[in-house]
Amino acid sequence: MDQDPQLQALEVKAYPYGGIIVREGDDCAVFFVVLSGEVQISERGKNIRVLSTHDTFGLESIVFKKPSSYTARAITDARVASYGPEALDRFIRENPRMAQNILSSLLHQLRETTRNLADESGAIAIEGVRLNFYADGEKIIEEGSMGRTFFRLVASEGGLRVSSRGEDIARIRKPGEFFGEMACLLNAPHQSTVTSVGQSTVEAYEFADIDVIARDNPEIVLRMLRALVSRLCDLDHNKPKTLH
Repeated sequence: MDQDPQLQALEVKAYPYGGIIVREGDDCAVFFVVLSGEVQISERGKNIRVLSTHDTFGLESIVFKKPSSYTARAITDARVASYGPEALDRFIRENPRMAQNILSSLLHQLRETTRNLADESGAIAIEGVRLNFYADGEKIIEEGSMGRTFFRLVASEGGLRVSSRGEDIARIRKPGEFFGEMACLLNAPHQSTVTSVGQSTVEAYEFADIDVIARDNPEIVLRMLRALVSRLCDLDHNKPKTLH
């Protein structure tokens, strides 16, 4: 992975076979990238998945500021780099290629998790989700605004128009599509305006809800991450930003 000198790892450590990188329940203020070898992730004694070179883990601990929900153990000789929480923000803002590597790793891990789900559902089991209704021309998100809320389209007559600096850059049409999640995750200003075309119905989620969605509906997070990877690819090719 190419790295900016200011984005160097806090530590690069070698682990022998069986070496514990992080234990379930540990308070962890860093996230990890596997540089070589293989790392097994287990939760409550159950093996969940195996990570290999370039895979990332531990992000949920720094994003949600909660103890690790799993144990990571080297199952071959492995080298693992650790990064502080500020590195994730800088990767996304300044090094889209590195951010793509991280998100691609998460996509792969979520794919493995969802294969084992017996029953996948588009419903999100979160109490008190707000259902908002918008008239034609009404703004759902305004460019430059701050907020820890993200959204999912339920239904719309003409879709949702995405614009930046007065120019239309995209249209959200598919029910179930998330938007506003990048600004929510980064606690950063929205980079575009989202406007209802015709009447629209939208679900609104708070930042804390991401934890529940990730735990109970990994397929939904998978779709969110696909959208983030797509937008980071746009950044990497100097296209207009579409980070709602």
